[in-house]
Amino acid sequence: MISPPAAIEPKLRELLRVFLQMNASINLSAMRTEESCWVGNILDSLALLEILPAVAPAHPKSCLIDVGTGGGFPLLPLAIALPEWRCVGVDAVAKKIRAVETMTGALSLLNVAVRSGRTEDLGRDRTYRDRFDVVTARAVAPLRILLEYCAPFARQGGYIVLWKSLNIDQELQSSKHAQEVLCCPWRSSHRYTLPGNAGERCLLVFRKEGSTPAGYPRPVGIAKKKPL
Repeated sequence: MISPPAAIEPKLRELLRVFLQMNASINLSAMRTEESCWVGNILDSLALLEILPAVAPAHPKSCLIDVGTGGGFPLLPLAIALPEWRCVGVDAVAKKIRAVETMTGALSLLNVAVRSGRTEDLGRDRTYRDRFDVVTARAVAPLRILLEYCAPFARQGGYIVLWKSLNIDQELQSSKHAQEVLCCPWRSSHRYTLPGNAGERCLLVFRKEGSTPAGYPRPVGIAKKKPL
């Protein structure tokens, strides 16, 4: 069962308050009650903490990028839990990035940076390409699309961690070609349980074992139209 570390729960509760206030004026999430947002956004984001020491032990320059961060999940809960990590959030929707930037300031999170832009473009930018120990995404998209969005950001030897439901076998099977082309084979799955009636979910862990081919990510829209 996912539960927050006691030391950071007050800060996470502050995030909950700030987020719900922001969400009332800007549509960032369908989760609009304290309970649904606490469980479905904040606690769900913290699932990464259960496996992080095994996949990416912290070092002085540890860095994480959240692709398609939306309203700031899992970016902001992880930044609170991992103050020694540099945490970057990217999203194509500028108003969402502005909202996350506002929340970051309100929470005085000094280890967070955000950037508005398409992943297809940012994945070719030397500032972001091949730079990150961990790449996260909770985006609702098939694995073979998500992997093309995420793989370019990971450094060689880094990890891609994707939030998914438990019914993932067919998606994993159909993503094998993408895993091969992008040099990021699936390494493990981690099941976890959320409180109440939220049920079980899983994290899929991929390890980047070689350089992303120069042709990837492909131009905007191609990954969706012609998935690997």
